[in-house]
Amino acid sequence: MTELILWTSREMNRLRRDVDKLLERLWVCFAGGAHLPGEMKGPYFEMIDEGDKLVVIAELPGASPDDVNIWVKNDMLYIECEKRSTTREIGLFHKKIHKSFSTITKTIRLPSRTIPQRATAEYGNGVFRIVMPKATQTTKSPIKITVK
Repeated sequence: MTELILWTSREMNRLRRDVDKLLERLWVCFAGGAHLPGEMKGPYFEMIDEGDKLVVIAELPGASPDDVNIWVKNDMLYIECEKRSTTREIGLFHKKIHKSFSTITKTIRLPSRTIPQRATAEYGNGVFRIVMPKATQTTKSPIKITVK
C-alpha cells in the first residue's frame, strides 16, 4: 500500500506554476504560438500564510511599480498591471511606429481578514511582495497599497 503524501499549499502553488511554464513552452514550440517582444509573460502568484500575516508573491516580468495598481476591498486582493511600449524605426524613406498594450488583472480571495491600512508592498526584479497583517474586522472601502 502506498503512503499518503500531504502537500502544503505552497508546494501546490509551486507545482501549478511549473506546470503553467511547461504548458507555455509547449504552446510556443508546437502550436506556433509566439510571444511579442513587449508582451509580459506570466503572471504567477503565490500566497503564504505566516500566522499573523498573509504574504502574496506576484511575479510580473517586465512590469515596473508605476505599471501596477494593488488594492484590497472586502477580503479580496486586486492586482492590475498595464504595460505599454512604443518602438520607433526611422529609415531613409519610411517611419515605422509599433505600439503594444497589455493588461493583466488578478483577483485573489484572501483566506482571512486583513488590515489593508498596514499593508506594504515591495518590488525587486519583476517580483512584487505584498505583506498584509491579519485582523479581526474588515473595512468596506477600497484601500490603495503603494509600491516602494
